Amino acid sequence: MTPRRWVSRVRVLAAPALVVVAVAACSSARTSDAALDSLELLPQPPTTPAVTDAEAPEPPSAAEAACEAEGPTASYRPDPAPLPSPDELPEGTAMREIQERGRLIVGVDENTKGFSYRSQSTGEIEGFEVDIAYEIAKRIFGPLDRDIILQTKPVITDEKTKVVEENDVDLTVSAITMNCDRWADVAFSSEYYTAVQQFLVREGSGIETAADLAGKKVCVTAGSSSIGLLEDHLPEAERHEVGARTDCLRALQEGDVDAYFGHDSFLYGMRPQDLTVEVKDGIIPETETRSNYGIAISHDRPELVRFVNAVLEELRVDGTWGELHDQLETELGIPDADPPPANYREG
Repeated sequence: MTPRRWVSRVRVLAAPALVVVAVAACSSARTSDAALDSLELLPQPPTTPAVTDAEAPEPPSAAEAACEAEGPTASYRPDPAPLPSPDELPEGTAMREIQERGRLIVGVDENTKGFSYRSQSTGEIEGFEVDIAYEIAKRIFGPLDRDIILQTKPVITDEKTKVVEENDVDLTVSAITMNCDRWADVAFSSEYYTAVQQFLVREGSGIETAADLAGKKVCVTAGSSSIGLLEDHLPEAERHEVGARTDCLRALQEGDVDAYFGHDSFLYGMRPQDLTVEVKDGIIPETETRSNYGIAISHDRPELVRFVNAVLEELRVDGTWGELHDQLETELGIPDADPPPANYREG
């Protein structure tokens, strides 16, 4: 037998073997598929979706972390102390920048009688919070006329920190309750006023307790801290959101809502405007609704925060705060109070 024929025979003999191997492989594959199908019928453990970098929660900012550690009322310690005179303000600071511009721009409400409201007689925005802003302006410019060194910009509740973030104003003084969510957006001064939240209702409403508000319509301003408190303590109440505080008084007067839930600093000013409404306190414990007001200032201007805190410290000590609050007591019947003590962060 020649070599060529031997090779040929080997090829012929090998072919059936390949067929056998292929058949065996197919059989094995069918067996494996059947086994896999059986496994898929078994209960599967829950799968955890992969968290991408875009979905991962952002770490808290330094301001948020400090707020969580030391509390929302803890602000930056005053510096300098004592305050420099207007002609000694340091170069490159926010105070000198404001001075060179020629006026302090402040966001305020224009509908809260006693605190910040547009006077019908003068057309100007006046009140306790505007007076605080003017005291800050005087430390930057000297005791010049208010209409020269202070520019007020009306803002509604949902705008009062946004205008600071967007640099539309130098600061906002508008009954802003300090909390860590807001500290994420802006910095705050030390506390300048303490309020509690209560209900304004029509006389003879029969509303005396939290149970009486179940299923009732309650007005709150959009973006306010009142919303979270109402959800936590009276989830059965129907929330009615509006833009401005006076919109809640109007909704109550027109019968669109059964109550207005807001700061007592607002409600005391509404009572003289409508003697058919009354304030109901104690429906939610005051310890749960305390609101600590701070002045909102940009995180980019920590030196202005410290400067404002030095001004507030002077107002507490020299009796100016007490004199301004006396006007509230006379005008609105707000109870006597002492200035809230300052609380500062470490460092």
